Amino acid sequence: MFDLLLKGARVVDPVNHVDRVTDVAVEGGKIAGVGDNLGPARSTKDLTGLVLMPGVIDPHLHLGPEFGSHYGQRMTALSGVTTCLDMAGPVKEIIADSHEYGCGINVAMLEGFSPKAQFGTESPTGEQLDGWIESCLEAGALGVKVMGGHWPVALETEVEVIRRAPKHGAYAAWHAGSSTAGSNIKGMMEVVASIGELPLHLAHINAYCRGRVGPVIDEVTEALTLLKGAPNIWSEAYVSPMNGTVLACDPKDGHCTDHVTCNCLRGFGFSEDAAGMEAAIRAGRLFVIYDDGQTSTLIGGDEALKYWKSKNTNTAGSFPVNPAVSRFLIAQAKRDDGSFVVDSISTDGGCIPRNVIIDTGLSLVRFGALTLPEFVVKASVNAARHLRLVNKGHLSEGADADITVFNLEEQKAVMTWVAGRQVLDHGRLLQKGTNFICHPKGKAAIEAAGFTCTTVTRDTPDPKRFAI
Repeated sequence: MFDLLLKGARVVDPVNHVDRVTDVAVEGGKIAGVGDNLGPARSTKDLTGLVLMPGVIDPHLHLGPEFGSHYGQRMTALSGVTTCLDMAGPVKEIIADSHEYGCGINVAMLEGFSPKAQFGTESPTGEQLDGWIESCLEAGALGVKVMGGHWPVALETEVEVIRRAPKHGAYAAWHAGSSTAGSNIKGMMEVVASIGELPLHLAHINAYCRGRVGPVIDEVTEALTLLKGAPNIWSEAYVSPMNGTVLACDPKDGHCTDHVTCNCLRGFGFSEDAAGMEAAIRAGRLFVIYDDGQTSTLIGGDEALKYWKSKNTNTAGSFPVNPAVSRFLIAQAKRDDGSFVVDSISTDGGCIPRNVIIDTGLSLVRFGALTLPEFVVKASVNAARHLRLVNKGHLSEGADADITVFNLEEQKAVMTWVAGRQVLDHGRLLQKGTNFICHPKGKAAIEAAGFTCTTVTRDTPDPKRFAI
């Protein structure tokens, strides 16, 4: 007898070429079968009229409170995500927060590179970088991320991080930007030209196609051409019009401390300081992330201005800077072999309120830009493969019973299961804790903190991109 039988949903599993109304059985936290008349179960759920897919994997979000609040895992789980990759840390803070705010999903983490804060210099030695990468893995990180868009340093320093990461078995990601190029298409060009054949996760491609250097269409064309010519680069893009950034100002001169914030203010014609932020808020060009005690929301106008000032500017916020045309074109672009140029849909959300892989991503399906199986490839299959999560992203017998169920007409996540345990049920979260995904060097630290973990290595080449 199965533990659970999910009946009557439209099951979409591109890896196994399934797209039809049928049943899914779960036993011992694993998929036990997909098909009709599977047999009895201790618990049965009727999912007639809904869509069932392998659990949504968000390969770029933020759970550290610096970018929003402590509620990132909760907000992520409510959106239908079952596995996620935090792309900045701090790793120790996220682990500590998970005792109170964990809600049963899988979390992998990258530690953000901020050399001035971490080493007291913007030019750490190779020995210092090696020690830092190793300490990140031992603390529970899967790898490291260069935060060039937010805190740029010399290009050669950023490249050295990416060059040294694979030697330690660390995952390496980069938000393009350095002391010589910004978080834009020029920054992306600089990254691609500098890394050669090194493995890399290049973050949020849409962020480099905002029309800051040239026409948006030209920037999108350039970005896609660059990726087609660099198969060693894995990438994602998010589908929200809003970005996410830090709104803190230097108490000495009032200048904004985050380069992304400065870029956004400059792009909208505001000064790059507290006065410019205040003007942007009043003009409806900047929204502030508000902590309501359960989740984070975006607020604007006088309410946002009052909250931002009450925090002495030490808050996060969002600008509506992502053009619809770039988000649309990037989402559907394909390589000659039928695989996607930009591998996955992400949110860059978490504690930033834009967790819309289901909510907005399904608009691409309803518009006809993606088929439903293609959406599943971008929302689960490709990220599972790239993260080396071989038992996720598909519903094969023996795979992890990570499942997302959604209402296609309403574009809303309805239910999720992680390792066979139900996490989400119509807006309610049912679980506590976190299962971390980490390098084997971090297993001891994760378990010492009282959590379970799944260890993965990058000892094998990146799996071939999936094409339907």
